[in-house]
Amino acid sequence: MTASTSSTPEPATLPARPGAHPDGRTPLADAVLAVARRDIATFHALPLSHGRSIRDSHMRETYEALFGVAQLAADVSYSGTMLDSFFRPRGPLREAQRLAARSFGADATFFLSAGTSTANRVALTALTQPGSRVLADRSCHQSVHFALNSLGVQVAYAPMQRCCDGCPRTYADLPRLLEMFRAAAAEGRPFDTVVLSAVSYDGVRYDLPTVLAELAAVHPTVSVLVDEAWGAAHRFHPRLRPLTALHAVETLRAENPRLAMNVAVTHSAHKSMSALRQGSYLHLIGDGEAQERTAQALFQHHTTSPSWPVLASLDLARLQAETEGESLLGRSLGLARTLRVELATDPRLSAYRPLGPDGHLTDAAQLVSDDPTRVLVDISALGITAADFRRMLFDEYALYVARESGDAVLFHIHIGVDEATLLRLLDALRTIQRTYRSASAALATGTSEHFIIAYPPGIPITVPGEKLCERTLSQIDELRSSGCEIYTLRNPTVSARELAVQAAVTGSVPATADHLTVESVTTEQLAGAATAVSATGTTAATVTTAANLTTAATVTTTATVPALATATAPVAATVPPRATATATAVATS
Repeated sequence: MTASTSSTPEPATLPARPGAHPDGRTPLADAVLAVARRDIATFHALPLSHGRSIRDSHMRETYEALFGVAQLAADVSYSGTMLDSFFRPRGPLREAQRLAARSFGADATFFLSAGTSTANRVALTALTQPGSRVLADRSCHQSVHFALNSLGVQVAYAPMQRCCDGCPRTYADLPRLLEMFRAAAAEGRPFDTVVLSAVSYDGVRYDLPTVLAELAAVHPTVSVLVDEAWGAAHRFHPRLRPLTALHAVETLRAENPRLAMNVAVTHSAHKSMSALRQGSYLHLIGDGEAQERTAQALFQHHTTSPSWPVLASLDLARLQAETEGESLLGRSLGLARTLRVELATDPRLSAYRPLGPDGHLTDAAQLVSDDPTRVLVDISALGITAADFRRMLFDEYALYVARESGDAVLFHIHIGVDEATLLRLLDALRTIQRTYRSASAALATGTSEHFIIAYPPGIPITVPGEKLCERTLSQIDELRSSGCEIYTLRNPTVSARELAVQAAVTGSVPATADHLTVESVTTEQLAGAATAVSATGTTAATVTTAANLTTAATVTTTATVPALATATAPVAATVPPRATATATAVATS
């Protein structure tokens, strides 16, 4: 074997015991904290360390507001015996990696501060050789595809499949993958490496005990990369642990102590654990040569300037997962269940339809199941796009949802989501439904109870009592396409029927002096309303808002307007283009 350019982590000497924390130590985090507390001046690099290069800068306040004095002190560039060598660890980094390997159940664990894209490239470089045959899950992350494209290997992709008509999620066709694997072995041309994406962004988990057992039975020396980027924390809860890759290999080893397959598992720790962004674990189960090849691949692909705060956070996240992971994940599972129940039973949330875990991914033959910490919700009944819905949650409610899939959005109930956060989400969902169901009613054909106003110029398209027909709805669409904003405002004190009767008798819309209740108006919309009132020349109009706009959440307002001497009025919530020809729902402007 070629002489090593780097050292492999010390193997874990104790069997994995999820939840075990024999000494509660975080050796790497403690070492980084110790040097951060010293006022060390460096003649090497990183002028920003300890904030030295900004002490007299006019930008100091912004730096410290963004990063904090502690972060600036901890971001250091020491290496070797001063702290530890990243590629040849002998001190606190080696000990931290050893503790992580024991906790996760690996033979060796590597810390990375460059993300799981790099971890995947490192693993594939170690597990493959030029000309070897690789069977890859087509749904894998782009980093896998890029790495395979550059390694000189022969790649065959297993196809993907869609969950069903009612659910937009896709995942690997695992029965077909196993069929391809068996066929290649039967032909005498077995695949040397298999790549699986076992916990997806959309909340799909693979039955890894079954899949890995089948791979090992057909070709005992196969190497496997399991990208479990979104499931690092799953190891630490008894309900989630059974389908994890490392637990599956532990089970296989218990049945066959001579198990020959090499398995690499990558975890984006920052996605489900309390680690800084780009913190990643690369776990390895395999012989000494596989560990040495992984260490050399790390030396080839990882930055030579690792972030010590990120590496230290991996040490801290591991200890928290050991000591608190089960309780935190138990809370997440409970909150995810609460969200599904509320969406299914609360009439104020009837526009939202949870997709799974009930009714989806229940066919065991497909070898997939739902990740119970993710709640995929169909919002099509609102009549707004998923992209606009996400934008609204972010801008108006300070809630971020990263994933949209067709007419659905994905809520990841991770360990950072608590009861108060879930209540905020539910309140926002109820307000959005009330707003858009009300706006939908405003655009229903028939006698209207609403002012529908295009701004500019602020002249009503319809006033209460007038008929709203398809021709008018088309006019509304054309006006919005030309750059106008469309607003609706309902007069609750006089019904559409009463207005229609009065109009039939008098031949005109009756002049009334009413208090018009405006539901769910944002601060931006209030500003637009004031502008519209001024532009149309309406006098003696006031717009009073309910207290507390600090969260930019929608609020109830009341507008007082004089008798309708002219066809003008204050305006309320913006109405976007129709989602359907029947105008049962609308989208945000």
